[in-house]
Amino acid sequence: MTTLPPDTQVHWASETGAQEGPAPARDVVGWIQGGHLPRTTRIWWPEAEGWIPAPEVPGWGELLAPTATPAPPPAAAPQAGAPAPGQGGGHATDALMDGLTDQELDDEFIALVDRSWEMYKETEKADTIDEAIVGGLVTALVDSGFVLIDITTGLRHSLRFEVPTTGARVTVALQHLTPGLADAKVVGHRANLTVGYGERLGNAGQIGQALRTEVASSFVATPEPGTVSFDADISSGYVYASIDLYLEPERYVGDDLVVDHDLLRRHVAALVHTMRTFVHTRFGS
Repeated sequence: MTTLPPDTQVHWASETGAQEGPAPARDVVGWIQGGHLPRTTRIWWPEAEGWIPAPEVPGWGELLAPTATPAPPPAAAPQAGAPAPGQGGGHATDALMDGLTDQELDDEFIALVDRSWEMYKETEKADTIDEAIVGGLVTALVDSGFVLIDITTGLRHSLRFEVPTTGARVTVALQHLTPGLADAKVVGHRANLTVGYGERLGNAGQIGQALRTEVASSFVATPEPGTVSFDADISSGYVYASIDLYLEPERYVGDDLVVDHDLLRRHVAALVHTMRTFVHTRFGS
């Protein structure tokens, strides 16, 4: 059989048995000479009687012999419609990883995945840290004997608790002021917290009228943090003392969104205790 012309379009079988190609014969010879395909690669072209080992292809024996003079270098890339050898273009893949050991590649892969998880946790924390605190507040008060009687969540979370035996109430409002990772990265997490304590008094109507008169004559439009304010709900007969504060949510919530329940309960207890004292002192309940 005459020598196979170098521009003949041939197919080759990969190590897994998959059919690859076609590509010009000269390119396939060059890939075998360069070590990108094994010498045992089987070759087929339309006139072949079957799959033939590369060294047995007419004219290739001398080219692929260990002492053979290398053939001209193959084209930089296969012609249109002719992929590089190996499943999915193995020649280019090998070039991409040239100079890197398997261990180095594995280490880089693991580092990328680990960092991705770190960023995911940062984003999740920025989006849900306020919800974690709300859960911690519910736990602190319910475990102490309060009953959650009302809750509204959204940009601002509002909760109301009641003591079944006495009817005393605690109100909590929480708003995350730096939602999203960008804001949290710049200034850290910030939140506004309002805690109120209320009791039902028989003269709530009179107290409410007196409080409205005080507000009308006051020049303070918005109280500063730490200012205690009073309010009366005439329909229910409750009188409340409330305080506004700013919080750093990260004092209570860790990177894994784990809440420091002991610290949160301690701080809530201090606020409720003080507001109850104000109610009793101001209204003599």
